[in-house]
Amino acid sequence: MTDTEVKPMVKQVRAERTRQALVAAAAVEFDRQGYAGTSLSAVHRACGVTMGALTFHFSAKAELATAVCHEAEDVTRRALARPAPDGALQPVAEFTLAVVRLLDEEVTVRAAARLTQEQAVSFRWHAVWRAALREAVARTRERPGPDPEELELLALYLTAGAEAALRAGRTGKEVRAQLERLWALVSGPGPSAAAAARPPGAAACTPGAAASPVGVLPPASSPSVFPAASPAASPSSPSPSLPPSSSDTKRLTP
Repeated sequence: MTDTEVKPMVKQVRAERTRQALVAAAAVEFDRQGYAGTSLSAVHRACGVTMGALTFHFSAKAELATAVCHEAEDVTRRALARPAPDGALQPVAEFTLAVVRLLDEEVTVRAAARLTQEQAVSFRWHAVWRAALREAVARTRERPGPDPEELELLALYLTAGAEAALRAGRTGKEVRAQLERLWALVSGPGPSAAAAARPPGAAACTPGAAASPVGVLPPASSPSVFPAASPAASPSSPSPSLPPSSSDTKRLTP
């Protein structure tokens, strides 16, 4: 391979690395500051590149936000496509834990969730995991257990509540432990559905010392993680607001 063939390839690889670094830096800013609080200047400084390098890849903040959301979509689809355990409750219980792990460990996912809540982009991250949830619930229809539509609605509320708790400052370990306890209430005596869904050898999550005795919600003295009926929730700390699926439109009023 000649030098004239190698140099364009090197430039292409370097450009892709710069683009990926910009998306990663933007995800951090969007997660912390939201769409309105994030500027292109902050992103290029955090990434350590010039403004010219940023605008070469993304001419506007909206394009950068869309790129972050597409990255989050890919990460989410890959994580939720893993084989689910057997049983009526286990696949759905494990699904909620998987979404919490994504929100806890993947900054692009957290950023996409916040951008979705702020309606800053047309992309809807929640629609990605809602579709995966419906597939997980569909696999339980031929098995004895709770009504699939009720099971989907339960998972929806648990997952949305877990997201709100994480956004309010709870640790992923604490929220996963709370989810396991809640699924244990549903599954009845014996190992909980979430505990049974853990891979062999995986340690159970234990709540930290700061865990609230009332579960997912913070103590009464803390600001609510859910928006009041009026006025609208503050954009600095958005709470999950998900469109109802076909299975729960009868239970949720617009």
